[in-house]
Amino acid sequence: MPADAARDHLAALTAAGLRPKQVADLAGISAATVGNITDPTTGRIQAQIERAVLAIEIPSRPGDVAPDNALVPIIGAARRIQALVAYGYPQSHLARELGINPAHTTMAALVGRPNHSSGATGQSITAKRERAIKDLFDRLQLTPGPSNRARDYGRRHGWPLPFEWDEDSIDRPDATPVRARWTAASAQAERRDQVAQLSDRGLPNWQIAFELGITKRTVERIRHAAPVGAPELDWGLDR
Repeated sequence: MPADAARDHLAALTAAGLRPKQVADLAGISAATVGNITDPTTGRIQAQIERAVLAIEIPSRPGDVAPDNALVPIIGAARRIQALVAYGYPQSHLARELGINPAHTTMAALVGRPNHSSGATGQSITAKRERAIKDLFDRLQLTPGPSNRARDYGRRHGWPLPFEWDEDSIDRPDATPVRARWTAASAQAERRDQVAQLSDRGLPNWQIAFELGITKRTVERIRHAAPVGAPELDWGLDR
């Protein structure tokens, strides 16, 4: 078969954050074969190799498909940890939740501190750890943390809050947060009322998201955290 389709798919997988070795493992082929496909001088490949490569879905999150010990980009994990710190969770608390020594270089990389021996911050993290951080973020993102010091630290560093990131884009290097989405009680109440009104009209979450120019995940967060008729929520933003 012509190698073009497999080569283009490999490029898309690489752009999504998968490394050539991870692609090889997922496809059940050798790393050398992956390298051969990416070589622009390769004209044809075996049909079964093409099928194996094209069968790999392009992931929105490399950590979801990579083996536990595979290295994946750290950017989404770092954003999640930093957002939780800005939301009031001390770094030491988050480290304990993850089973990490607070002084370990992994924690330093997650909050953007350089490695003293090299002067650089880590760019990768194991897929197992990355998934654990996502699980922790999903569990804590709707509950303000207890620490004013952590909130002040996050504010000084300009770290976005959890709900200022869209879950569908937080792992993308080019993603940007929607800042100050909930910093004013009036804005929070207005958005909640909009969601409630559209919900009363029977619109599903995806259509509400389309109408308001937000993501479906954001709509789900609002409906989960603030049922119609609920009192004003204290997000801990002014503490």
